[in-house]
Amino acid sequence: MGILAISAIMVAGAGFYLFSQSFPNFKPGDKKIQADLKAIRQDVLNSMPDLSPLRMEDLESLSSKEIDTTIKKRVTKDHRGVFVTIFEEPAVAYYYRKYLSSKRDSLLFAKSYNHEYLFWIKGNEATLVIDQQPVGVYMDKTGELIGSRSQKTIGKLDKSKLQKMEMVIQGRAVGNIVMPKPGAKDTLSQRCFDFVLNDLTKEEEAILMAIAIYEMVDRKL
Repeated sequence: MGILAISAIMVAGAGFYLFSQSFPNFKPGDKKIQADLKAIRQDVLNSMPDLSPLRMEDLESLSSKEIDTTIKKRVTKDHRGVFVTIFEEPAVAYYYRKYLSSKRDSLLFAKSYNHEYLFWIKGNEATLVIDQQPVGVYMDKTGELIGSRSQKTIGKLDKSKLQKMEMVIQGRAVGNIVMPKPGAKDTLSQRCFDFVLNDLTKEEEAILMAIAIYEMVDRKL
């Protein structure tokens, strides 16, 4: 068995579990978070355009450019958008919600053609679930991904470099996540990945995408 349950992560749209079902230590009293999570996911699925499949060899075509961007600010700050490829194809739809009454809690749900990504963010730590499967906790400051099963580092993003960050998963360098320079408009500088391996496992691909989505959304907010 790998980092995730292989049979589950390979199934597109296999369903959805709340954090309370995926993580035993989720507070069952957080009904607001659970209800919002359901609503956010449904909003994305109802409003997103048809997403283009990103095959493993196409990952480097994903860009940080967005379409259909919506921002609302009331008791929460909601940011919604769709990342497109360098060919202007919709690839990843996401919804980010920040609770203005709390300094700690935010939710991020993202949908690609193959996977659903869910982050519950508390301060500098983000609990990650991919396609129902609890993956671990992503440490924003250090770039470490701590596995939910092993409680050990299963991934590490080198955040010492601001614009080209190497991603290592279980000791293997799988590619670089690239953050575009502010104001960059040309196509090449909008790419999200650089030198991604062409023999990624399904697990490596899903984790690499998850961390890239988190970093792209985080840089925009």
